[in-house]
Amino acid sequence: MEIIRFSKRGYLVILLLTSFFFASCAGRKAVFLETQKEAAVQVEEKDRLRAEAELLWEQRGIPEKAREMLNAYLAAAEANPSDIDLLARLTRAYYLVANYVETDPEKKDELFTKGLERGERTLGLIPGFRKIYEETQDVKKAIQGVGLEGIEALYWTGANYGKWAAEKNVLVRLGNKSKIEAYNQRVMDLDRNFFYGAADRFFGALPTRVPGGDLNLSKFHFEKSIELAPNYFGTRTLMAEYYATKAQDRETFVKQLEYVINTPYDIIPEITPENKYEQEYAKKLLGRVDEFFK
Repeated sequence: MEIIRFSKRGYLVILLLTSFFFASCAGRKAVFLETQKEAAVQVEEKDRLRAEAELLWEQRGIPEKAREMLNAYLAAAEANPSDIDLLARLTRAYYLVANYVETDPEKKDELFTKGLERGERTLGLIPGFRKIYEETQDVKKAIQGVGLEGIEALYWTGANYGKWAAEKNVLVRLGNKSKIEAYNQRVMDLDRNFFYGAADRFFGALPTRVPGGDLNLSKFHFEKSIELAPNYFGTRTLMAEYYATKAQDRETFVKQLEYVINTPYDIIPEITPENKYEQEYAKKLLGRVDEFFK
C-alpha cells in the first residue's frame, strides 16, 4: 500500500482548508456568553415598558402593530436584560415579524439572525446551560442543561436558527444541521406537545431541506404533529409546502391547505394571529398548485 506523505507546508494548507471549510459551514459565530448592560431605568418605567409590549403582543395579527410590538419588546428587554421569560418572548417576536410580516429577503434574514442572537444570549443566562457551555464550548452538550423552565428560549432560539439556515447554501445548512437538531430534540425530550407539536413539526420539515432527506420520515413527523395539535395551521402549511411538493403528493398538498382555508382561524384563541397569517399564506400556496405539480 502506498503511503501518501505531506510536507509541513502541505499539512498547513490542509489545516487552513479544513478550517475554512468548517467556518464556511458554520456561517456565523455564536454569542451565548455575550451580556448586555442593564439600562438605568426605574422599576416603574420597567413595568410600563413591559406592559406596553404585552399590550401590543395581543395586536400582533396586524402587521403594523407586529412591528411596533417588536420594538416595544426591544425597549423592555433593554431595561430588563436578565429577565429570561421576557427575552424568550422577544426571541419569539423576532421570529413572528420575520416569518409573517417582513417580505424583503435580506431584512427577513437580518431579523432571524437577530432573533437567533437574542436567543443565544438568553440561553447563556440559564445557569445549567452556561456552566456546561463555559466548560465545553459545545452547544449540543450545553442544551442538555436546559430544563422546562427554559423551553421557550430553547425552542424560539432553535426556530430562528432553523429559518436563518434554511435559505443559506447547502454547506451552511449541513454544517449547522446537527446543532439545530439538538435544539429540537431537547424540546421533544422535555415536552413533545410544546407549542402544538413543535419538535415533530421541525423534524417533518428537516428532511426536505437537506440532500437525501427521508421523505417517509418527514411525513411521519408532520402527521404526528398534526395528531398532537390538529388546529395549529402552521404544521399543515409546512407539510404542504415542504413535504408534499418534494414528494410530488398533490393530494396531500390540496388536502392540508383546504383544511387551513376552511377552518376558522380563531379556533385556538391564543394563536389566532398566527393562524390568521397561516390561513392567508395557505390561500397563496393553493393558488400556485399547478406551478408545484406539473
